[in-house]
Amino acid sequence: MKFSVLAFATMTATLLTGCSGIVTPKSELASHEPGKSIPAIDSTIVELKQEYIDNCYMPVAKKNPPETNCQAELFQMLERRYGLNFNQNHVAMAANTLMFKVIDEKILEMSRQDPNVREAVRAASFSGPSDMLSYYKEKYQFDTEIEKY
Repeated sequence: MKFSVLAFATMTATLLTGCSGIVTPKSELASHEPGKSIPAIDSTIVELKQEYIDNCYMPVAKKNPPETNCQAELFQMLERRYGLNFNQNHVAMAANTLMFKVIDEKILEMSRQDPNVREAVRAASFSGPSDMLSYYKEKYQFDTEIEKY
């Protein structure tokens, strides 16, 4: 009887320890240099990143079986690169690549279609679209050094 209680307690502790190692990233507004802030783009990125965290990043980081196209795409990229031995740093690196495909498209669409955003982009003095996309990627990317070795 004591052995089964001890075995159950050990298994429970192991499961809780394994799950507690996952750090949930945050989707927060970034700070900007003077003149570089474009609130419409920032709020769009924060919203898209939070959706990505909830719907793709966390299920894959927890190694749940993929249920959506987004999860499957992220999982497949991780599996190709790292096999099944991926960690949260790997998830963050792959998520940066995949999430920013969507975010980059949305930012470019906004800068072409919304006159207020277009004017703000011009006023922010980016040297071009790639400079703007790189700037926002640097500000909003996932931390790729979560797990320390």
